[in-house]
Amino acid sequence: MSDSIASELLQKWIGVVESGDPKQVTNLYLDNGILLGTFSNKERVGHELILEYFEKLLKSSVDVEVVSENPHVFGSSAVNSGHYNFMTNGKTINARFSFV
Repeated sequence: MSDSIASELLQKWIGVVESGDPKQVTNLYLDNGILLGTFSNKERVGHELILEYFEKLLKSSVDVEVVSENPHVFGSSAVNSGHYNFMTNGKTINARFSFV
């Protein structure tokens, strides 16, 4: 597995987020996955809480633009962190991300 897989997975996540379907986004996470959302200070563990977050976020159209990323693969695990811009409701919000 090469570092590019971490980049590809980020692009897949962005595509699903931009589709506006909270259930599809939630299904990208493990059943017991953890979300530390960009727009919330609440730790969300599991699909129910992750879905709640994306239902609220995706009430409006969202576009995501990667500003910088640092993909790495360690054995069978992929990690990607960096900065992205969320564009929604006429606003651009810069945020950091970490995907494992």
